[in-house]
Amino acid sequence: MKRILFSVIFSLSFFLAGAQSVFTVVYATSSDDFVNVRAQPSSKARVLKKLYSAHHGLGEGVLRGYSGKWTKVSIGDVTGWAYSKYVGQITWYTGKGSRKLVAASPRTPVYGEDYTGERGRPVFTTISEGTIIADEFQEEGEYYVLVTGHDYLFIRKSDAVVEAVR
Repeated sequence: MKRILFSVIFSLSFFLAGAQSVFTVVYATSSDDFVNVRAQPSSKARVLKKLYSAHHGLGEGVLRGYSGKWTKVSIGDVTGWAYSKYVGQITWYTGKGSRKLVAASPRTPVYGEDYTGERGRPVFTTISEGTIIADEFQEEGEYYVLVTGHDYLFIRKSDAVVEAVR
């Protein structure tokens, strides 16, 4: 019995480890326009930062995972937990496209707009190599562009690859 259970757990962990993550931006949906990001998935844990509501349709955090009723998020260099009931999300990968944009660099930068930084675009976040970024995107010069509301996110073409969906 123990061998069967171990085999099932090992197979499941191998399957999950091979799964690709998807780039998703998160934002607060609470009536006071923010949700606390805590050190642990508990309402008693220390507050690390606040996740604010979407501005022009774009959130400021990045989805990192789930645990029960909690969502793991990153805002800049801070990673913590927000109560899922008050977290909305934007994902550019629907799984319905004929192609997908995938991060090709170990720390692929995703740039925002209308700030300072590379060509007026600061680093919004970085994502790991192999992360599926989108199947809905535009091209603008040397960048792939993710559009939502009035805001845009940019990924250098040299930092990503476009793959055909099988």
